[in-house]
Formats: sequence, C-alpha cells, structure tokens
Amino acid sequence: MERALSVTIYGVLTPLFTAMWIVANLLVTGCSSHKDVSLRKFPYPYRAALAICSDIDETISFERFLALERFLTTTDSTPIGTGLGLEIGNSFWYYNQALQYRKDSLASRPISGYSFSGRPDFGIALYDGFSDTLATYAPQLLSLIKSGYIDCLHSYGHFSQGGFKRALAEEAICLAERESLQVTVWTNHGGKENTDNLGQAPWFLGDNPGSAAYHADITIPAGFRFIWRGQVTHCIGQDGGFSVLNLLKQSYEWMQDLRYQEQDYPHDNRLLNVYQLDDGRKVFEFPRFINPWGVDADAVEAKIAKQLGPSVIDNLIDAEGYLVFYTHLGITRDTALLSPSTIAALRYIRDKALSGGLFVTTTARLLAYNACTNYLNWHTEMTGDSLYIVIDSISNEVEGSYVPAIGDLQGITFYVADTSRVALRLRGRIVPTVNNPPDESGEYSISVPWKPLTFPSELRD
Repeated sequence: MERALSVTIYGVLTPLFTAMWIVANLLVTGCSSHKDVSLRKFPYPYRAALAICSDIDETISFERFLALERFLTTTDSTPIGTGLGLEIGNSFWYYNQALQYRKDSLASRPISGYSFSGRPDFGIALYDGFSDTLATYAPQLLSLIKSGYIDCLHSYGHFSQGGFKRALAEEAICLAERESLQVTVWTNHGGKENTDNLGQAPWFLGDNPGSAAYHADITIPAGFRFIWRGQVTHCIGQDGGFSVLNLLKQSYEWMQDLRYQEQDYPHDNRLLNVYQLDDGRKVFEFPRFINPWGVDADAVEAKIAKQLGPSVIDNLIDAEGYLVFYTHLGITRDTALLSPSTIAALRYIRDKALSGGLFVTTTARLLAYNACTNYLNWHTEMTGDSLYIVIDSISNEVEGSYVPAIGDLQGITFYVADTSRVALRLRGRIVPTVNNPPDESGEYSISVPWKPLTFPSELRD
C-alpha cells in the first residue's frame, strides 16, 4: 500500500518536475563562455533522431536475416527491392536453448515438458544452440557485429527452459575479447526462464551477487554502457520540446505501472537515465517507443506501419526529439521478408533522412551521441581574432570523468557566428570540422564529421 501511494504521488508530480526541467534547460545557454557559441542538439542538418531497435526473436534463418539487413542498410538490389541505405542495427544472442532442444527432438532425444513448434530456428545466435561450438554462420555474424550493424545483445540467449549459468557469460565474454567485439547495448529478453536479465524483477538475477546467474560484474566491464530493462513509452520524442500530450502520456504510463510492481521505471520522457544495478554498478538505461496511443501493442513487423508511420515520424521531427523504436523485424506472418506497408513506412523514413529532417542511426550510436551531448564539458578561448571551442571532458555518474577521443565526438555540432574564424580543439590539437550553412534557425555551425558505417563487402552480392 505504501509503495502504491508513493508511486501515485510520484506519478502526479513527475509531469510537473519534467516541465520545470524543460524550462530550466531552455534558460541554459550551454557550457560556453562566449555568447555566440552553443551546442546544437543534433548533427547538422537534422532536427530529430531515430533508431530502430529490433530484437532477434523468431528470426527463422540467417539467410532471411542477411537479406533483410542488406535491404535496410545498403543500396544494393535485394529480394525486397533496392536497399534503403539506412543505419539500422539489429541484435543477436550467444546461445539458443530452444534450437538445441529442436535438434534433440529431431534426434529422438525429446525434452520432458518441452513442446517443439516445428520452426527451423528461433533466432540468431553465435553458438550452435546450447553448445560451445560456433554456428555455421558465425563468421558472417561476427562481421556484422564488427561493422556496427549488429549493435545490441538481446541478453546472453534464449533460455526457454532456464539453465543460464555464469560460466556461459564467461565463455561469451572470452569470445568477445578474442574477436574484439565492441557491443555496448544490452536488452532484456523473454520471460522468467531467462534469469540472466538485468533489473529489479525478482527473476532478473544477472545483477544479483547471490545468484548462480550473476554476471554483471564481468558483463558491464566488458563494455556495456546502456541497458533496456523493459520500459516502453507512448511518448513521441524523448528529450524533445514541451508537449502537454506527452505529459499526459507520462501520467498514463505511471498509472499502468501501478499494475506492475516488480520494477520501477522513470517516466520523465528522457532518453537516458542513470540506473543502479543490484550489485551497485551504474549504467545508462533507456526506454523504447512501441506505439503512440497504447493500441497495436505487439512489437512485430506487421504493426510497424501503424506504430512508426508517417504521422509519427512527422510528429517526432516537430518535437525535435529522440526515439528508439521497439520491434521484432524477424517476427512476420508472411513468407515475404517485409510487408508492403512496412516497406512504405521505411521508405518514408528514408526520404526524411535524405531531406535532412531525420537523423537515422543504430541504437548504440544514437545512445552514445545523446550521452556525449548531455555530458560534454567545453569552453571557449579567444586568441587574437580566432575563437577556439575547447573540449574538456565528458563527465557523468556512470563513467566518471574522461577526455573523449575524436571518434566520440562524431556529429557534434556547434552554432557559431562566423565559421571562418573558429576551430575545435581537443587535447591541444585541432579537430577536423566542416562548416555548415545556416539551418532552419538561420544560424551557422561547424560539425565533427559523422563517419557512416560500412556494410561488410564479403556479405554483399
């Protein structure tokens, strides 16, 4: 009863606190000591940002998976049509227990209490089922991970009957180290059988030091900065401009959470919040957008046109916000890889990206960019008639304070009065930038170039 009351009060006050936070941010001119310099919210010329974050469940074969990735991320001719050329990522598992049980069933070694559905696969994993042998397609999958087009680990695997042990995480991390994999985003998967999940729910034991499933002490140091515990939102545009409608949706989401007391979620419509795991480690957590009104709630391919159609994209750009969209691209009722309505919705997104309105990139890159802009410390210095923007550090509760590398600053854009007499400096050196013409605000800017991902050449026809 006490918890329900506290959540109710918090839910009522959250919209007020959010509005105060937005007003306070509007009053802040930045970290600059020069009135003509400010940090632009998105890379030039974009007004909003989108990542399509797809879980790997039910992707029935690697061949279908690869064909889909080529359509989304290249401009090649594919079975679906000419590719979109967008930076859209995907996810993977290390283990697939359901696939192992299928193999056992076919070999007349049925598992008691397990019903085999007959599908040829249940998702893409690096290891062959539940074994320590790599899958036949592992080399191609590793290439996609290294290229950045697979950027999320959807927990360590699909444990349909339970059975996750710390030793599985240790083996997976050893493989990641051998292959120099740099995956920074973790998303929880499945039901109570998947005890490696992270978070407050009693069956999420991956960050519980007293559990045989505990692994956070080796997983987080392996490079994971961002986690998704399960929070979904109906608000279009996180970190966007003030919206009465989004405030009402936040209150609605708090009311929904009264029925689900295993975890507390922040409903401040921010893209990133600091979350403390059960073992005391801190990470960034993020929500995923599922639909604008609470209907069409299934995160599957068939619903994408309604969940992420043109009206949602237009509202996102108007809100000047971030959005990480939750779906399962591999879950489709059709033999076709994508339905015509989904293809139309994705092409609209492509057109908005090409026109400069919408910044589309992978989940990992979008979250990293947001964290950089949120926690970047900088100042300006005048030397003669030249203005220098000096990058000092990135400081936050999760990672402490550190001096970023040039690669961490990709896309960072500063408004300036005169692009001819300004330079960006890091560690005493000039950072290469490009000069931008005025955007919709009429202001000039300079940007650290954004380096696009490169699809592995060996996986293109």
